[in-house]
Amino acid sequence: MRSYVTIVDKINALVTLLVAALLCVVALAVMTQVTVRFVLTALDINISAPWTEELARYTLIWMVFLGAAVGVRHARMIALEFGVRKLPAGTGIPIRYAVMILCIAFFGLLLSTGLDFIALGRTETSPVLGITKDKVYWAMPVSMGLMIVNSLALIAETLIEGRDIRFASDFAPED
Repeated sequence: MRSYVTIVDKINALVTLLVAALLCVVALAVMTQVTVRFVLTALDINISAPWTEELARYTLIWMVFLGAAVGVRHARMIALEFGVRKLPAGTGIPIRYAVMILCIAFFGLLLSTGLDFIALGRTETSPVLGITKDKVYWAMPVSMGLMIVNSLALIAETLIEGRDIRFASDFAPED
């Protein structure tokens, strides 16, 4: 189980670098859009760059989904933990594991739904970039697969190290 957690953490390190690169693409696309729309227009240079909006939108979709998948690894997703944290360990810990299993099932459902969207996306083309939308729709099943893998790694890590899963977000490494 420890080697599984190590492999997942290495994958997450690569995904984190990819998210950082995607953030740079979004920033450059938006900066280009602002420059073209406002700065150049103020200088009476009337050109357009419609590709920047689509590029920023599609890149942001991938960035958010992948970032959320990495967030699952250390229980960094939004959650109402105060109730489970206040319960005695004998009650709170099994509830938290049950919630993790429900989350994994939900991620599996979203993975399946995302695969259905991909089939639909092969028939749609983005208006400006001209790419098939399945390239955008892949973000959902890919990230849901990563969320399942990361949820299992979180469970494995708490079991290996004997930590209380209710406080998993407290033990996450600092960014």
